[in-house]
Amino acid sequence: MTIDERLTTLDSLWSVWAEQGLSMTEEQWGRPTRLGTWDVRSLYAHGRSWPSAFTGLVHQLRDAEPTHATAAALLLDFNAPDGVAHRLRDWAATNAREEAARYSVEELVEPFASAGPRAITTARELGSVCVDYFGQAILRLDEAVSIGIMEATVHLLDLQHALGQTPDVPADGLAHTAALLAAMAPPVAFIEAATGRATAEVFPVLT
Repeated sequence: MTIDERLTTLDSLWSVWAEQGLSMTEEQWGRPTRLGTWDVRSLYAHGRSWPSAFTGLVHQLRDAEPTHATAAALLLDFNAPDGVAHRLRDWAATNAREEAARYSVEELVEPFASAGPRAITTARELGSVCVDYFGQAILRLDEAVSIGIMEATVHLLDLQHALGQTPDVPADGLAHTAALLAAMAPPVAFIEAATGRATAEVFPVLT
């Protein structure tokens, strides 16, 4: 995917989040999810952090070589045993619940409906640049967008599961996320497991 195609995919995913959030009942906002102690409101509180943060990310331009060539490479570091995904897991869970209690429904939905799409417009004007990825790495902007697509896709599936809906995610989001997760798996083990030639445990590649 080109960066413009990735941004279009991200925009379509955020549109689904916004539309769903504006249509839910109070009972639906309180439904449990398959993510531990999170209800739907907590899931939105966590999910909104990416479009919110993207509004700042598009201004963090850096004239430097990327520390990681791809989104997959950075996510592998994040998900290493001592990586940030493990170190901050408890904090992220607690923070989502706290923000769910603090924000109104309108505030939970707004980044998907307004702030995030505005940042996408800015990103389209930047083209191929490098950004400081939240103080964790230097990454090409298109690869940073790749992570946003994955986050929006995976958690949209979580949301639809919580609401008892049949998965209905933009096809480009599903395809891009599947390719990104496959790129994180050891190639030989992934191929042999996917073709039934081995039973090696290659999943999960991301937690």
